[in-house]
Amino acid sequence: MNKRLILLALFLGATLTACGGSGGSSATDNNNNSSDSNNNTGTDNSTGSDNSGTENTQLEAKINPIQSVYTGATVRLVGTSSVVSANAKVTWSLTTKPENSKAQIADKSSLLSEFIADVAGNYEAQLTIKSDSQESIAKVSVKVTDKPVEPTNSAPTAVITPFKERAVKSEQITLSAKDSSDPDGDRLNYKWQVTSANNALDFHLINPEGEYAVFVGRDYGIFTISLTVHDGKTYSDTVTQQIEVYDDRPELKALLDAPDTAKVNDLVTLNARDSMQYNFATPMFSFDSIPAGSQAKLAHTMAYLSFFTPDVAGEYKVRFTLKDRNSDRTESVVKTITVSEKQAKTGQISTSFNRDRNAPPVLNITPGPLLNKFTLTEQEFIAEVQDPEGAQVELHWKWLNKPAASQATIITEANNRASTRFDVAGLYVVQADASDGEHTTSRLVAIKVEDPANYAPIITDIEVNGSKIKGSRLTLKANAYDKEANPITFTWLVILPNGTVAPIGTETSNTAALPLTTAGTYQVLVYARDNISPYSGHQRITFVVK
Repeated sequence: MNKRLILLALFLGATLTACGGSGGSSATDNNNNSSDSNNNTGTDNSTGSDNSGTENTQLEAKINPIQSVYTGATVRLVGTSSVVSANAKVTWSLTTKPENSKAQIADKSSLLSEFIADVAGNYEAQLTIKSDSQESIAKVSVKVTDKPVEPTNSAPTAVITPFKERAVKSEQITLSAKDSSDPDGDRLNYKWQVTSANNALDFHLINPEGEYAVFVGRDYGIFTISLTVHDGKTYSDTVTQQIEVYDDRPELKALLDAPDTAKVNDLVTLNARDSMQYNFATPMFSFDSIPAGSQAKLAHTMAYLSFFTPDVAGEYKVRFTLKDRNSDRTESVVKTITVSEKQAKTGQISTSFNRDRNAPPVLNITPGPLLNKFTLTEQEFIAEVQDPEGAQVELHWKWLNKPAASQATIITEANNRASTRFDVAGLYVVQADASDGEHTTSRLVAIKVEDPANYAPIITDIEVNGSKIKGSRLTLKANAYDKEANPITFTWLVILPNGTVAPIGTETSNTAALPLTTAGTYQVLVYARDNISPYSGHQRITFVVK
């Protein structure tokens, strides 16, 4: 940069000579011009050449502005914008600094330097550029303040307000963090989490970032509730509390009343009405085995009462099963009925039936007889048909039952195949009829179609009014709601002091009346269903009658 200035000066000198001018300055009154914003001063700012022919450059000291800084900061001194001749001398100095400051400029002879502001107060740095008789000075001030002390923040404390530690399935448990606090009075943010031992248990957590949350266990097991709070700067330690979702369902109990013996062509009645008739259990009749050649079939397969007519002598093993609709729990009982031929009456001629008479077709359907499906799924049915005499058999498919709102149709893909698509939740029953022109054999498949997006109703509490004294009467009211606002039906059961389970009247509303006939411990169970969800909400209350 200095070389360019020298060349420029030589060029100007040559130009002035060519025009008849002299090499000396005619502007000596400007040698001490006023300083700029950097407080520059100059004792001689003339340009030209002296008697020896040496070039003089106009010096100008400049310092870049400096902003206020905190104590301990390094203050950068930048004078590179200055105009400096080749033989000029650069000097930095601190002309003003606080009384106790020991600040020193690191490099006093360089246009780039620095010092450490060790004490709060006002500092003034001076840059002096000197060459022979010329001198230019610039000053800059910087205010140094102590760095403000950041207020210390104390971590908040998370507290889970004690809650009910044992709950039944689908029961709502309110979680409260109202006792959590922050020493600094900062506003708290909340984070609730739920974990389980095997990470596979089903649950629902409502409002997980609120001061109050709601936990609903949809499966049985031990759940861990954890809470962490945050004050906007620091997280608290995480606190935990466990809750057990226990199985409060009564034990399944299957009972079957049927005769031990019967005769061919007798009507055999099967009675399972003394079994536990809970609304979450499905009753099912089936044959474990029948004699060879028998075509006997059960009149009802999904009921508590059924019958059949044995057509061949031998042993008929009938099974009655209760299946929990909400799980894989089952309870079965098997009854063996020995069937013999009827004896001819005395004095009458025994009639022998012609074994060449026409037998009905044999028909089986797969899958069956009971399926569980979801809405918008498709199902194919395959029929296996055989006629003992080899006659041609016609097969027909039809709905025996489907929900009122369903538009589902049965599509026959081939004579022995059919398919359908389930459009709404509910009970579907498909029947196939095989006919040889004289006899017809029918088989059916029942399909329970569920809507996976529908939530079961939740019973929030049970109100009890009346005195718990023998001979009095209690009025019970269940408060419940359904997320989808579906109509709710209720089933009331009571486990009496002697262990007997009985319905409370024929109540299907949210209220029921319970007569207290004996002293002892009573357990009342109420189930709420919306007839869409595969689950039912339920609650149990226990009390002692004196």
